[in-house]
Amino acid sequence: MASHNSAEHKLSWVVPGRYPPPGISDIADAIRRRRGERGLTPLDGTLLHVPPVAEGWNALLGAVRTKGQLPGDVRELMILRVAVLNHAKFEWVHHEHVGREAGLTTAQLFIVRNTTAPLPPPPGILSPLQAAALVFADQNTRSINVLRDVVGWLKSELTSWVANKFQDIPEEEKKALVEDLLVEAGAVVATYNMVSRFLVSLDVAGASMDPVPWPLDRQESSSFFIAYIQHFIPIPNESNPSHKIHAVTLTSDPSAPWLVFANSLLTDLSMWDLLIPYLLSSSTPFNILLHSQRGHGKSTLPINSQNELTTINALAQDLHYLLVHLGISLPVRAVIGVSQGGAVALSFGNQFPGATQSVVACDTGPKTPPGNKEAWEERIELAEAYARSIGMDKLAEVTVPRWFSSSSPCHPDPDALVPYPPESSSALPHFALWIHSMISTTPVQGFAAGARALSDYDLIADGLLASDIKRVLLIAGELDGAGKVGAGLQKLRDDWNEVRVKNGRGRAEFVGLPSSGHLPMVDRTEEFAKVLLEWLSSV
Repeated sequence: MASHNSAEHKLSWVVPGRYPPPGISDIADAIRRRRGERGLTPLDGTLLHVPPVAEGWNALLGAVRTKGQLPGDVRELMILRVAVLNHAKFEWVHHEHVGREAGLTTAQLFIVRNTTAPLPPPPGILSPLQAAALVFADQNTRSINVLRDVVGWLKSELTSWVANKFQDIPEEEKKALVEDLLVEAGAVVATYNMVSRFLVSLDVAGASMDPVPWPLDRQESSSFFIAYIQHFIPIPNESNPSHKIHAVTLTSDPSAPWLVFANSLLTDLSMWDLLIPYLLSSSTPFNILLHSQRGHGKSTLPINSQNELTTINALAQDLHYLLVHLGISLPVRAVIGVSQGGAVALSFGNQFPGATQSVVACDTGPKTPPGNKEAWEERIELAEAYARSIGMDKLAEVTVPRWFSSSSPCHPDPDALVPYPPESSSALPHFALWIHSMISTTPVQGFAAGARALSDYDLIADGLLASDIKRVLLIAGELDGAGKVGAGLQKLRDDWNEVRVKNGRGRAEFVGLPSSGHLPMVDRTEEFAKVLLEWLSSV
């Protein structure tokens, strides 16, 4: 684990901390005994301004950390969630390695660190007990009150854990132990909320303004790591910028293959947040480039924005520029996009076939269907009217049910209560509200530019079928457009393969995902990840 001593060497702007030499203070020496080789930390030095408080703190934290019976991974997961919610970097860096030692993986830590993705996460990365504990810690920290269903869910998972681990004890003892563990869980969350608030309010170790780091996987003797870096890249260049693209790189290993993602219209790069932990849990390490397309998220439109400047081909050129600007070695393993981003992925492969080994296009089409240009203009006029009067919320209300139909686990039902544990892979309104928020915060100008790009493109006329793309995977949620989107992609596959086989290219492939709508990586994340990872392993 990377050393965090640099954080300890910074001084608080509030108080310097007091560090009595060994043998001077019985209380300081007791803290040293609990800390071991690490010695007194800046937290201890701050507390020692009031020695009786430091003494009581040492006893409480020692009990919470080392004398309870909660599984170590569950305890540390809750502590880390509190740390990130309260912006307590010091707390995170001192517990991340403890969590790893208790068994938490990078993929699990990524979920804990990500405070904007909805909870509970899709299945397959966190255990049911970890998921229940995460939701408990999250609700406890954000609102203090915890839903009874959430407490009941945690109690149910603890009951299962106790039954499995303590098979030979009497049932009454098992019941009592579950109650004890619930109290311990509440104590862990409450205690570390106290710790984080103390750390941040008194700027312990000078870290109160520092961002909580994203999970690292680094050994002192190894170059392997996960680095999460944000970029704001001017296009075409610094001296003559037209617009800036917000991008995020997750680098697992400099030699690992790159995956590049493109978002849909009305979303931003965070729409891939649910999928990323599955990629991080893969036995094959990947580097990941995320970006928000023009006018979405934190990406801007061209300064002299004429709508005709934003085309599907231009969005693909933006993406190629990002790769060159960031010095990413080409070809990347895959360019993956959905909806508008799916069309961008196809255009990228057509324009820059040597820059990627494969293209994955989801819930999209190779050209604007007949009559859709007029339909898009009507949508733009409607959105602009909404924006002038009531904002983009109304567009979100119209769009989300279309993307997540009544058979989708993410279909928004305003009367539905989220069951805990969730009965499906998604917690019903939470995921829909997450996407609703992305749509409602998209600038209307960004929507209009993207919509006009979708209203007038034809990659078939641009030579897509004869392109030199090496591998192609087409994916569609089977509920999208009542099956019409999938049918269109299957036709594209068939038409494409007639040409590809003649040209000696590998066959384009199609996969339909049952019970999934327009964004299958959201409403069927685990199934989408399985299809994607199996396919990537063959590229």
